[in-house]
Amino acid sequence: MANSSVQAIPNLILTTAKQGVKTTCPYCGVGCGVQVRNENEKMSLVGDAKHPANFGKLCIKGKNLLDTIDNSNRMPMPIVNNEEATWDNALDYVADGFKQCIEKYGPDSVAFYVSGQLLTEDYYVANKLMKGFIGSANIDTNSRLCMSSAVAAHKRAFGEDVVPMSYSDITKSDLIVICGSNLAWCHPIIYKRIREEKAKRANLKVVVIDPRYTASCEIADLHLAIAAGGDLVLFNGLLNYLANQGLIEAELLNSNDQGLTRALELAAIDSEKLSAIGLSQHSILKFFELFAESEKVVTLFSQGINQAEQGVDQGNAIINCHIASAKIGKQGSGPFSITGQPNAMGGREVGALCNTLAGHIEFNDSHLYPALEGFWHTKNIARKPGLKAVELFDAMDNGTIKAIWIMATNPALSMPDINKVTSALAKCPLVVVSDCVANNDTLAFANVKLPAHSWGEKSGTVTNSERRISRQRGFLTPFGHAKADWWIISQVAMRMGFKDAFNYQHESEIFAEHSALSGLANNGSRAFDISAFKKITQQQYSDFTPIQWPQCDSHSKVINDQLLFADKQFYTPSKKAQLIAVQSNKFNSNTSDIDRAVFTLNTGRLRDHWHTQTRTAKSALLSNHYPEPLVEINPQDAQALAITDQSLVSLKSRLGEVVVRASISSLQKMGNVFMPIHWTSLQSAQGGVCQIIEPIVDPISGQPAFKHSQVSMSAFASGSEALLLVRERLTQQFGFYQVEQKVEQGYCYHIASNKPPRMLLEHLQIFIKTLLDNTEPSVWAEDDKGCYYRYCYYQNGGVEAGIFVGEKKVELPQGWISHFFQQDNNNLAKRQVLTANVEAMSQQKIFCQCLKISYDQVTQALKTTANIDKIRELTGAGNGCGSCIGDISLLLAVNNHASNLYYDAAISRVELKAAALAG
Repeated sequence: MANSSVQAIPNLILTTAKQGVKTTCPYCGVGCGVQVRNENEKMSLVGDAKHPANFGKLCIKGKNLLDTIDNSNRMPMPIVNNEEATWDNALDYVADGFKQCIEKYGPDSVAFYVSGQLLTEDYYVANKLMKGFIGSANIDTNSRLCMSSAVAAHKRAFGEDVVPMSYSDITKSDLIVICGSNLAWCHPIIYKRIREEKAKRANLKVVVIDPRYTASCEIADLHLAIAAGGDLVLFNGLLNYLANQGLIEAELLNSNDQGLTRALELAAIDSEKLSAIGLSQHSILKFFELFAESEKVVTLFSQGINQAEQGVDQGNAIINCHIASAKIGKQGSGPFSITGQPNAMGGREVGALCNTLAGHIEFNDSHLYPALEGFWHTKNIARKPGLKAVELFDAMDNGTIKAIWIMATNPALSMPDINKVTSALAKCPLVVVSDCVANNDTLAFANVKLPAHSWGEKSGTVTNSERRISRQRGFLTPFGHAKADWWIISQVAMRMGFKDAFNYQHESEIFAEHSALSGLANNGSRAFDISAFKKITQQQYSDFTPIQWPQCDSHSKVINDQLLFADKQFYTPSKKAQLIAVQSNKFNSNTSDIDRAVFTLNTGRLRDHWHTQTRTAKSALLSNHYPEPLVEINPQDAQALAITDQSLVSLKSRLGEVVVRASISSLQKMGNVFMPIHWTSLQSAQGGVCQIIEPIVDPISGQPAFKHSQVSMSAFASGSEALLLVRERLTQQFGFYQVEQKVEQGYCYHIASNKPPRMLLEHLQIFIKTLLDNTEPSVWAEDDKGCYYRYCYYQNGGVEAGIFVGEKKVELPQGWISHFFQQDNNNLAKRQVLTANVEAMSQQKIFCQCLKISYDQVTQALKTTANIDKIRELTGAGNGCGSCIGDISLLLAVNNHASNLYYDAAISRVELKAAALAG
C-alpha cells in the first residue's frame, strides 16, 4: 500500500499572483520557459510567452507538469545503512568513506556518475571536487549515453564542442533534414515550429531519415526508411555526389590539409554500398539533389545518429557535407545536434564528461594547467581523462572502483547490460546516491541515500540545445529535509578538507565562478565564454533572462540569436574547419545465409513519457498514451512467428530476456523492432529493455549503441491476463508480467499469469476482499466457458476496485480503463461495465489529451476524410498543444493514406538482414 503519511501536496512559496515564477521545463533539451502562478491558493502553469525557446508554447508533457510534483516517493531525511540520519552524520559518513578510499587505494578508486537533470551549478561543483581536488577524472554523466558522440564529432570538425546555430535558423532554411530523431515526440516544440513554418512556405522542404515511419513524417516531403546503421553510407554518398557535381567549396578548409582528399576517397568507396541501405536509387538521388540545390540546409540529428557503434563518424559524415558545401556559418544552414536532456549542454560546459577538464579546457591543453590550478587554488588537478560510463561500471565490477556517488540518475535501468551494472553496484563497498526520489532501481544498492531537491524546488541555470542559458527557479518549499545538489556536494568537499574552495553561500556565487573560469586565458581561443557574468550579483542572478553564449567580458552582451562561424573562423589550430575521413564498417558482405529470427532492436522515447518515468508516471493523463511498454513489429515478421497484436513476446539476447506486449504495425520496417526505454522494475515486473542491450560502444565517444542491438523474438504464452484497478499503489505481484499504470484517482495493473483465468480471478478476489475489509463485489458478470470475468466493487456510493480477467489481453476492456474510477454511480453505468463490447470500450480511450477527444471521434472522422486539417476541424483533435497531430498522421499512414511516404522502397527480408548483419 502507498504511504499515506507523505506530504501529498507541495507547499507553495509563490508570492505574486500576476507574475508568479518564471522557470524552465525539466524535460528535453528544447529548454522551454514556463510560468507558474499562485491563484487563489492553487497553482497554474503556462508557457512563458517571452522565452525565446518556445514563446509560450508547451507540449503535452510540459502542459501537465503540475500533475507530477506531488511528493509521493520522496525521501524526507538522509538514510545511512538503512537508518535515518541527520545531515551532519550522513555528510560525515560520505566524506570519511571517500577519504579512506583515496588514502588506501588512490584517487582513481572513487568516481562520480552524474546527470543532465542536474543544474549547471551542481555540475560545476561536482566536477571541481573530482578533477580539481580529489585529482581524478572519474566523473562521467548520463549524457555519455545520448550526446557524447555529437560532442566528439564537433571537436574533430570544429576544434571545440560547439552547436553553431539557433532555433531561428531552422525555420530560415530551404531544406530541413531530420535525421535519427522522432522530433515530433522527442522535441515537440521545435517540430511544431517547423510545421507552422512549412504551412506558411510551400517551398520549404523536409526530409526525414529514419528506419521507422514516425509522427515526424507527417510533414515530410521525403521519408527515407533507411536500413539500421545506413546513415554513414548515405551521407558519404552525399559527399561523393557533391564532389562529382563540382559542388565542393573548400573555402572553410585549410589548403594544406589532406582531410578533404582522404574524406572524398572514403566517400567514393562507401557510395558503392548505397544499394544495400534499403532505399531506392530514385529516393537517394532525390535527397542528394535537394541538399545540393538548396542554398540553406539545416540537418537536425539526435540519438539515431549518436547511439551507434560509429556514432561519432556518422556525426562527422553529416558535418562533412555541410563544411564541404559551405552550408554552415550562414543563417538557415548548418548541422544541428539536438540535445536530449534539459542540461546536457550545461554539463558539457563545466567538464562533467570524463574526457574534458573544465570550461571547454581539454586535457591536451596542458599549457593551461597552471592557470586552472591558480584559479581553483589547488595543486591536484587531474592530468588525464577518466573512465567513460560503461568503463566506469566495468571498473566497479572488477573492484577497481571502491566508492561511487551517483547523482540524479538511474544507471541500474538506463545503462546497457544492466545485469552487470547491478552486479557492480552490489559489489561496491560504498555506493552513495543523491536523488529526488526515495526508491528506484539504483537506490536499492545505496549505502547512503541523500534527499535532493526536485524540479520546482531547484534553483540554478540550464543550457538548452541552442546554447541558451536560462534560469530554473524554485516555487515550492523543499520536501522534508531535501537539499540542493550543489550544497550537498560542497558540504562533503568541505568535510574532506577543502573548505576554502567550496564555502558557497548561494548558487549565484557558483555561477559567477563558472563564468569567470570560462574566460580563463581565453582571449577568443574557446567559443565557450560567459565571462561577462563573472561579477554577477545575487539580484542580477535572480533577474537573469535567457541568453546565448558566448558572452565575453570584453564585449557588450549580444541579446539576439548568435550564429557562429560566420567569420569562417573555427577553434582548430589552423582556425579552419576539419573534414574528417570516415568510412562505414557495415554492408560489406553479400551473405544470404540469414537467421530470420534475429532482429535489430531500436530503443527510444515515447511522446508522453520521460526517461524512467520519475515524473511522468505520476500523471494519469500522460500514462494513458502508452499504458504498457510495447514492441512494434512488422506484420509479416509477426505472422512468420505466429505473434498476434497485444499478445506477449519474448525478446532475447546473450544477456537475458524481457517479455513485452506486441504492437503489430505496418509502419515498422521488416527485420526491425522498436521498444521504448521508460519502464523500470518500479513499474514493471519484467524490468527494462536495457537488460538485453549489449554494452557495445563507439570506440571514440564511448556512447552505447542503443539503436542496433541484435535480438531473437518469439511468441510467449500465458495462461490468463487481467486488469486490476485499485485506489492505492500496490507492492504485491500477481503474475510473471505486471505493469503499473497511473489512472485518474487510482492505479491499473496489467497482469499476465501462468494460471488459468478462473484461478487468477480467485487469487485477485481474495486480495481485494482483504484490501476492502471483506467487501463483496457490487456487480459482476462471468462466463466460465468463455473465460469472461468482470467484477466491480463499490463503497459509499463510489467504485473502489475492479477485476477484469480473460484468456487474452484483447478480451479485456482497455483504453476506457483510464477513467474507471470516474464512472457514474447508477445502474446503467454499472451494467455497461459488465456488458459493454471490448472494442467499443477501447474506442473510448482519450486520443487528444488536452481536449479530451476520444479515439472513436477521430476514427469516425477518418472514414470521411484523409486530410489532417479536416480531421482536426471535425473533431478538434490536435488543436490544443498539437502533440497528437502526428498521431493523426500515424493513423492515416496505417490506413495507407500516406503510403508514398512510409514505404520508400520495396526491400525483401533477406536483403535487409544481409545488410544488417554484414557489419
